[in-house]
Amino acid sequence: MHYSITEFEDIYRRCFQNLLRLAVSMLHDGDEARDAVQEVFLKLWESDTRIDNETAYLVRSVRNTCLDRLASMDRRERMKRHLPLDEVDESDEPLVSSDGLTRAVDVLLSPRERQVVGKVYSEGLSYKDAAEHLGVSVAMVNKSLVGALKKLRKHFKSDII
Repeated sequence: MHYSITEFEDIYRRCFQNLLRLAVSMLHDGDEARDAVQEVFLKLWESDTRIDNETAYLVRSVRNTCLDRLASMDRRERMKRHLPLDEVDESDEPLVSSDGLTRAVDVLLSPRERQVVGKVYSEGLSYKDAAEHLGVSVAMVNKSLVGALKKLRKHFKSDII
């Protein structure tokens, strides 16, 4: 440990809220995000080295921790987080049939969005791996998924209501 309690508390107070916002934006789950940020602060506290730029280190560490957590989730959990439909009892009929979802994907999404959705959700690739397979940037994968999920949410919310 290379930080005094006072120094560590100062770093924590200065950075915690921004790091939590970053983690929530990536994980879409407040509890999971708080755990990720706390894990990073714990690693900093237990570290044997002093970091020159704590803020940059913490932002990068939270980002990497969130990416690790996302990669370890199964496809179904990722789909639930990114396309949250109303909670349904598992014994009830699904709100959307797989045929209905497939038709919506084919009709509503652009070819790029269909490719990205297929790579990330059907094949279970990370954003980085999907970007490499498609020859685009990770930012383009993210942008395509955000657009695709917005279209699907809007379509299925209007069908359900």
